[in-house]
Amino acid sequence: MSKVKILMVVPTLGSGGAERVMLNLLNHLDRDVFEPILYLQKIEGGYLTSVADDVEIISAGDRSGFARLFFLRREIRRHRPQIVFIMMLPIVALAVRLSGTGAVTILRETNCTPNPHAGQSAAIRWLNRTGFRSCKAWIASTLQMTKYLRAQYKIDSNKIKVIHNPVDVEKIRKLSAESVDFSDDEFNLVAVGSLTRQKGFDLLIDAVATLEHIPWRLRILGVGEDELVLQQLAADRGIADRVEFLGFKANPYAYLAHSDLFVLSSRWEGMPNVLLEAMACGVPVLATRCPTGPDEIITSGVDGQLCEIDATSIANAISKLHGGRDRMEQFARAASERIKQFDLPNIMQQYQTFFKNTCDPNGDVQE
Repeated sequence: MSKVKILMVVPTLGSGGAERVMLNLLNHLDRDVFEPILYLQKIEGGYLTSVADDVEIISAGDRSGFARLFFLRREIRRHRPQIVFIMMLPIVALAVRLSGTGAVTILRETNCTPNPHAGQSAAIRWLNRTGFRSCKAWIASTLQMTKYLRAQYKIDSNKIKVIHNPVDVEKIRKLSAESVDFSDDEFNLVAVGSLTRQKGFDLLIDAVATLEHIPWRLRILGVGEDELVLQQLAADRGIADRVEFLGFKANPYAYLAHSDLFVLSSRWEGMPNVLLEAMACGVPVLATRCPTGPDEIITSGVDGQLCEIDATSIANAISKLHGGRDRMEQFARAASERIKQFDLPNIMQQYQTFFKNTCDPNGDVQE
């Protein structure tokens, strides 16, 4: 039986959670059944060197606009994939239609962005929305995201499949054993993510600035456009010596595993990978009740703690957890059980079944 050729599309293989999901899918698809090909808008990103050797990578290079669209149409005609799986580039679905190959387009939504088309011209907005709506099926990483897709794009619920993000628990736990230099005399807080407004690090910095009774230290792993702004905020709050900006780390898991508390301070998410990874590392977790993901991952007070999206709520939660070490140990134990539902083999099986079933001529998403 011939293999299912699948073209996997993502802008880059940068250090974000969506890119990590793509990397896991690329590397762990069953090669007896699937033949993956990767399209990158730009051949760059921290995960690029981790792509399996048997994956062909194609890119439009310096092309832009319609030249990039027609290049991709030509590549789709050349490779003739049965499935085109898209993350963050809905306009690619138009290239699939223009190719005339009959490839099935599946789009995985990565974020519940409040205004996903902000800053786009009317033409680009139309192209993206048209591409988005022209897909055969959509993958949502949370149940809440299905509501977002229905409201934002008027998508039929029968076309949406919920599949959570995969977490390679075994690999994460091995990597987390690497040593890092943390003081036992401090309450070590770790946060991970792109340095942008979405991640709410400004809220986290404002929160810890009020915790004068706790000997805390905050380490933030990630890069992004707001780095200088956040560094200045820490200086303005008089805590620059206690907030460390560590940049991109190829192995963030050692930092997570050796921390006393992981904090997710986001204003919005899709399905926060790093929250799952922190739970896999056995560290207690605190997360805002942002749309979407945390309240589908965490049962507050059982395997983690949820709080509201403001500095006061974050500060109060950190303070209470600092004073309840037994409770945090309970969270970590419960999280180690909860994370099994998101383990890579389980989620990969769901993706592979979905990919095979979506090739079915029936128009509905197959269960």
